[in-house]
Amino acid sequence: MKKTLLFACALATVLAACGGKDDEKKNETTVAENESTECVVSGDVVYVNVDYVLSGSELYAKEGAELQKKVQQAQEKIQKAQEGWANTEKGLQAEYNKLQNEAAKLQEDYSKGLITTLNAQQKQEELQKKGDAIQQRINNYQQRVQKEDADLQAEARNLDEENAVLMNRFQDLMKRAVEQINADKRYKMILSAAVVVDAEPTLNISDLILAKVNELYAADNQ
Repeated sequence: MKKTLLFACALATVLAACGGKDDEKKNETTVAENESTECVVSGDVVYVNVDYVLSGSELYAKEGAELQKKVQQAQEKIQKAQEGWANTEKGLQAEYNKLQNEAAKLQEDYSKGLITTLNAQQKQEELQKKGDAIQQRINNYQQRVQKEDADLQAEARNLDEENAVLMNRFQDLMKRAVEQINADKRYKMILSAAVVVDAEPTLNISDLILAKVNELYAADNQ
């Protein structure tokens, strides 16, 4: 159930450095010569591997792991329920087919005069009772399936909501971590590794962000 969170925060700062030369006099004519350097933008562009921060965070290790366990249990419950439904349906279908074969055999024997009308009627009544019993079981089965399915869907919705809340909390921790680490505007831009094609490993500040995320998480849970 793991979701990829794309989070990028861009912050800019410009440092300017300009210089010049003093005026020089040549003969009796004063010539002013000013030489300027271009203003240079300084600051690093760094990136964060959000998946790495998520998987390494205390939030995910504690609450995320517990949620994953719930999801796994829910998946197993769904699989077990589906197998049970399939087996029940298969059994009911087999009984129905058997009843149909008995009814066809009864009709064939009666047509050939191999059974009396009284016996045929008695057999037909027995088959009718069996048919009613099967129909009742089918009705009960359908009601049970509807209830179990509704319960499973409700559980799935709850797990989806828990996962959404967990990811929102992680996003909040990421945002606060980036804001605090870059409060002095040391970085010109902070990007998600998901949008970075190629970069020097030294520009990866994932460990720095992870440490701050865990620090904020611990503070929130004191």
